[in-house]
Amino acid sequence: MVEVRARIDAMMPMTAARLVTLVGDDHIYVLAFLKTYEQFEETLGRTLKTIAMILQFGKFERLSPRDVAQRAVSLGILSDGRDWADAVRVRNELAHEYPLDPEKQAGQVNAAWDTCATLFATADAIRDFVNRERLLYGDL
Repeated sequence: MVEVRARIDAMMPMTAARLVTLVGDDHIYVLAFLKTYEQFEETLGRTLKTIAMILQFGKFERLSPRDVAQRAVSLGILSDGRDWADAVRVRNELAHEYPLDPEKQAGQVNAAWDTCATLFATADAIRDFVNRERLLYGDL
């Protein structure tokens, strides 16, 4: 994601006028950014859910995204569930809405761009939590 973000950095913030005039690699990089964002958030969400379920219950159960965020906050992985909820909302829109209107397309690009920092911070926080709690050391 870092490389794709670097490729489209000069295009941001995205406008509908710019979006409809993108050609070749620029258009591909914008699409790659959106798909990478979607997959990154999905991976982080599943990781948070797994950590929350194992640490709090020792078993797997169905949790809503709100439950996952609340547990991640209570475990100290997330500092604020609202930022995570925004990232989840953006991901859901990318995964389920395919607007034809350039204004809405540009809005999706900008929303993903604006919430990327939350994904990176969450990935770092998960890594720190796993190390701090020694979840991969086998000595629990």
